[in-house]
Amino acid sequence: MKNCKITDIKIYGNMLGHDYTRRHNEVVRCLHLLLLNRYKFKSSKRIRSHSVQEILDNEYAEIRVDTRIKTDVKIRNNRPEIFILDKKKNKITLIEVGITSQDSLQIVETEKLRKYDLLANELGLIYKCSVEIIPYVMTWDGIVTKYHKSHLKRLEIPMNVEAYIQSILL
Repeated sequence: MKNCKITDIKIYGNMLGHDYTRRHNEVVRCLHLLLLNRYKFKSSKRIRSHSVQEILDNEYAEIRVDTRIKTDVKIRNNRPEIFILDKKKNKITLIEVGITSQDSLQIVETEKLRKYDLLANELGLIYKCSVEIIPYVMTWDGIVTKYHKSHLKRLEIPMNVEAYIQSILL
């Protein structure tokens, strides 16, 4: 067995962190492009050339990615991954992406679902609309929970997009 030094562990840990971030950001990028097309924003049709903008706004929706949401009350968790204000349906959707291990899958999905409860309540009062929190969580080898299918349905993610997302995780 190879001798392992502290520096080896640090480098390996950093690689894992970088890999997680890359995969996570790819998923956010895919979902962002899907939402831009759904809400009639001008965007690239190709995922490879798509770059995520923090805030976009048109007559159909306001989409924010990883931006602080201002509220009347101070709320610690106020920076959801994806915030969508659907102006036609008068509805807010908060999407939280998580890429994790199989051991933590259920825990991460539950945490993502609960993390923004206070923010969701506050946004409902401010915008006078319904707010839903939808976790988009899977393992780095594409395994999902039994609830994932219903989350996909609520997000209206086509199967080809879901298949693409799973392929970029592998």
